[in-house]
Amino acid sequence: MTDIWYEGKLYTVPAVIDHLTEADRQQPGGDHSEGIYRAEAMLYISHADIGIVPQKGREIEIEEAGSVSVYMIEKSSYEAGEIVLELGAYIE
Repeated sequence: MTDIWYEGKLYTVPAVIDHLTEADRQQPGGDHSEGIYRAEAMLYISHADIGIVPQKGREIEIEEAGSVSVYMIEKSSYEAGEIVLELGAYIE
């Protein structure tokens, strides 16, 4: 069971989180921030468990290993009762 916050509401649902990468981010000119990485993940949840389909461009918070990670939903898809979210975040 995973705690997920979306649009100010807590959902405690079975979920699968697949962490894809943690890579150096591309730095635009004039950006000298060091040690910031881009994290990407996939989140799989049942529509029956959450009752909504989270939308692209919104934030979602997920409790992982005792801490809460904040992600931006980069892609949201729904098929045959399964919601698949592509997530992205910048971390130190």
